[in-house]
Amino acid sequence: MYALSQVSREHHARLRDRVGRLHDLAERLCPDCLDTSGTLAALPEIRALAQDLQQMLIPHMDAVEAGVYPTLERIMDDRRASAPMRDEHEQIRKLVARTRSLLDSTEAGVDRYSVLALRRVMLRLHMMLRTHLDEWELYLPVLEQRLTPQGEAALGRALDHLASVHL
Repeated sequence: MYALSQVSREHHARLRDRVGRLHDLAERLCPDCLDTSGTLAALPEIRALAQDLQQMLIPHMDAVEAGVYPTLERIMDDRRASAPMRDEHEQIRKLVARTRSLLDSTEAGVDRYSVLALRRVMLRLHMMLRTHLDEWELYLPVLEQRLTPQGEAALGRALDHLASVHL
């Protein structure tokens, strides 16, 4: 069974776990601390999470843009219906890339500026992802109401296949 709402909620629950970790890890960074040991201890976990987002989240967004958003635009008869979500995807991509860039720069050392910059980017990414996932919950009923059962199942299968590959 590939109910669109069930598949979507299962996948987004996995994403929300990572979003929560972003916030928790950002809170562990202390730009005002003279002792950088806490920040240094958190960096491997932050690097792993950033890598996870790069390998899992970005392909997920690409696939949603290729499959789900065109379907949404078609059933709403509006080519711009998913424009805000696409714009958010672009911002999320930039924040993931910026996180990775800041992590690369910490290889040379950790200073107050780098910790503050990394913390800010991680908190922005956290808020963007959290908001984006909440907004998706507004689009989901539109899809469910307007798709045929076969169309909903096909979209559910596509998302489920995507999750087995990337999530």
